[in-house]
Amino acid sequence: MSQSPDDGGQPGWQRTFAVLWLSQAIAMIGFAAVLPFMPLYVRVLGVTDPSQAAVWAGAIASIAALTQAVMAPVWGTWADRYGRKPMVSRSILSGGVVVAAMAAIDDVRQLLVARAVQGIFAGTLSATRVLVAAIVPPSKLGQSMGLMATSAFVGASFGPVLGGFVADTYGFRASFLVTGGLLFLSGVSVVFFVHERFERPPTRERPTWRANLAVMRDFPRVRAVVISIFVAQTGQTAIAPVLPLFIVQLIDSETAAASIAGTILGAAAVSGAAAAAIGGRLGDRVGHRRVLAFAALASGILYLPQALVQSPWELLVLRAITGAFAGAIMPVSMAMIGLLAPPDRRGWVFGLTASAMALGNATGPLIGSAAAAVFGFRASFLVTACALSAAGAWIAWSLRGSSSSEKTTA
Repeated sequence: MSQSPDDGGQPGWQRTFAVLWLSQAIAMIGFAAVLPFMPLYVRVLGVTDPSQAAVWAGAIASIAALTQAVMAPVWGTWADRYGRKPMVSRSILSGGVVVAAMAAIDDVRQLLVARAVQGIFAGTLSATRVLVAAIVPPSKLGQSMGLMATSAFVGASFGPVLGGFVADTYGFRASFLVTGGLLFLSGVSVVFFVHERFERPPTRERPTWRANLAVMRDFPRVRAVVISIFVAQTGQTAIAPVLPLFIVQLIDSETAAASIAGTILGAAAVSGAAAAAIGGRLGDRVGHRRVLAFAALASGILYLPQALVQSPWELLVLRAITGAFAGAIMPVSMAMIGLLAPPDRRGWVFGLTASAMALGNATGPLIGSAAAAVFGFRASFLVTACALSAAGAWIAWSLRGSSSSEKTTA
């Protein structure tokens, strides 16, 4: 893979990075316009009992994550063999088709199947990260991953507000059509404006599946980060299927619940966007392990008072403060992976991180919805607090002594 001698990145990497940043922001606006409101859409489809709605919402969130977890390493291997750009455009465009089709669904079981199909072709964020790691200079990797996370947070900030407005004004089905259009726009921008200089490795030089699997054994620091990603993602998604329902409980009405939920999610995303950019750059300077451990521990502690709120506005303030720390977790983790992973198997390793995130996305909603069904909605916040605190403690212990070497080398 060609690199310019002056900065270590591919020629024209700044322009390619800018296009990827914008296309990912558009894609995330689309996804965030509908995914946070799936629990309310479940009730529109006929599941009116709050406990049953929480269970269905957890299953619908988890099924996509499970199918994504199975397929992510496969797509990562294909990225190593055939290029990263095709995987980015594939994930975005296929997601647009599936999400738009959800507007025609009239049964909760059909929604479950559609989400499973979406998970098979998903992986927009992980595919983009692999491409970014391949084109930017190593010294800019933490900052670049932070900026890409900021792009995702920007999308996550505007998406729920847009989706809540469209859902409350025109109905949930209109939100799915809006998402499909936004994803199509994002995918087209990647096809025509993103450039990657990629040389397919000769067949005899391609890593075997056995060699790929050995990465987790031979690179213990990679293994430690992948485990922390799973635990942190499990915690962060535990409240996802119950948050809109919890807001309905707080205001004792379904009127404007989607808009309020969107505003709360957007506030956390705004503070998370700032944390992502700052955290990635700070990791390049002082060590990613320190930043990751501190961000996870602080986030875990800040989830505890959220279980005690009495109004949605108290929740909004606490979520915004928490986002200022939680936003740094994933970009710093991905920067560490980009530095620690072998270059010829980077796609595979990022596929493993996508699987870890997907399994966390599957496990978290199941645990959170189960805790909500048995102990009440507030218990989901305690699950998140415990998981994030555990992730911070794990990364601090398992990567002790690695702060200096992780800044620029694997």
